[in-house]
Amino acid sequence: MTEDLREGIRKLVKQAKAAAELVRSYPDNIRIFGQYDADGITATSIFIKSLLREGKTFHSTILKQLTAANLELVKSSKEKFIVLLDFGSGQLEFLNQLKEKTIIIIDHHQPQGTPENHITQVNPIEFGIAENISSSGTSYLVSCAMDKNNTDLAELAIIGAIGDSQMGSIGSEWGLLGLNREIVKDAVDSKKIKQLKSLRIWGRLSRPIHKALEYCIDPYIPNISGSESGAVHLLQELGIPIQKEDGSWRTLSDLSVEEQKKLASGIIIERASGNQENPDWIFGDVYELVDRDPDFSDAAEFATLINATGKLGKPYLGTALCLGDPESYKKVRDLADEYRKKIGSYLRWVEKNKDKVIKETDKAVYVFAEDKISEHVISNVISIMHKGKYSKKPLLGLVCSEEGLKISARASDELVEAGVNLKEILSSVTKQLGGDGGGHKAAAGGTIQLGKEVEFIKMVDLKLKEAELIHEESLASASTDKHINTQSKLVESVQKVETDSVGFHPFYEQTRHKETGTEGEGKAGKTPVEDNGRGKGEVNQSRKLEKMERKGLVRYLVS
Repeated sequence: MTEDLREGIRKLVKQAKAAAELVRSYPDNIRIFGQYDADGITATSIFIKSLLREGKTFHSTILKQLTAANLELVKSSKEKFIVLLDFGSGQLEFLNQLKEKTIIIIDHHQPQGTPENHITQVNPIEFGIAENISSSGTSYLVSCAMDKNNTDLAELAIIGAIGDSQMGSIGSEWGLLGLNREIVKDAVDSKKIKQLKSLRIWGRLSRPIHKALEYCIDPYIPNISGSESGAVHLLQELGIPIQKEDGSWRTLSDLSVEEQKKLASGIIIERASGNQENPDWIFGDVYELVDRDPDFSDAAEFATLINATGKLGKPYLGTALCLGDPESYKKVRDLADEYRKKIGSYLRWVEKNKDKVIKETDKAVYVFAEDKISEHVISNVISIMHKGKYSKKPLLGLVCSEEGLKISARASDELVEAGVNLKEILSSVTKQLGGDGGGHKAAAGGTIQLGKEVEFIKMVDLKLKEAELIHEESLASASTDKHINTQSKLVESVQKVETDSVGFHPFYEQTRHKETGTEGEGKAGKTPVEDNGRGKGEVNQSRKLEKMERKGLVRYLVS
């Protein structure tokens, strides 16, 4: 940790204490507005729990965004004390006018403007901390500043961070980094979370294997995510039964070590065959929630539940879940399955219609989904696509919405380091096209008027060209270094495969020399679909492995 980062953390904590003191000293009702995604709902829930422990009265509302209409709602609130969670930093120009109110902003999006004296803004970006802490994490800092015993609320901060897609790469694995990792320590110490290494598959503890694979959208598995038949066929090819002897479904936790290796290798093969970036990034830290319903004890699953409630119009259920209402689990379970299945179907729709809906320019990739993808989940779809095979350029999705055309954009860390700033680009371009926009350097969104798509592409491409020109020298240097490193790793991988031969991977050795295989059906009952002729399982996998070997992709397999 650098000294600049330490100083930034000290200043952030000091600001959190200032906000906490305002809350503790205020005697009347407090008005709370939170954003409707997983991070916003968990940030709001942390704040609500903190107020309950302080004996404060409050009124809480979850909003989609701080639109002009919703800003008027804030302005007209009878309460004089306003708290905004996971938004507000981008609306300082309006909020600065509400001098009759005391306002606390707890946010992690790029501030636009400088807050005036009646506003206390707790935003890590103001103190040089641009990543690895979300609004829920920032809300947690304020909570702990209210009472040091609130460390049990770290659990919600972790759920919010995962829901905000803040899991990052740790070598070839995934986990929470930076300040998020420090919050994980609080959650573990308070015995609210267990941290372990595993496959990052949604539903690994609670869903039948084939359903877990069907609902697995991050990491995305081509031909499997969103497809029950595709999931069953993969398991058949791998020779993994999906049912127990008594006819009940098996979960991932029921698999033997050898079966887990087979499954991991099979997933990597499918991802590599589908040209997904970093196909082996399917492992990482997973966080189990100690005190939650056993069916939703995985933090990533819980975050999905919360996200689903907001994106499908029932954020009050998400808040109830966070606050520990046991009745809400039953209502949310089906909602979450619908949410993930819907995203999976959207991803498959884009892939099927990519020639019609995807436009690639020299500078970016654009997805024009019109009304075929819901405006509420386009950000999730674009995030997953960008983690896959669309990571080389900025990826922007456009869908119809109530405000016109909604835009969701993503850029890789490498592009950001090379000068791409989606927040600045969308803030500028959307305003010129009758809309509004903002967010982060690597993840931003906005709206424009219908019919402005062609102008939008031209303007965004021009902005990206300007960024490229400004950083041309560093881009060339970074590209050269990356090419050298990639070639070096490829040579090492090929040498390893040649040295280890077929013994490099046990499943590879098992299948390469077999001429026939079994379909791997369960011992009891019927599988959800029949074999549609993808071929004998182990032979089919063997052919894929041989193709991977020729492409130099065998280095991704699990030993």
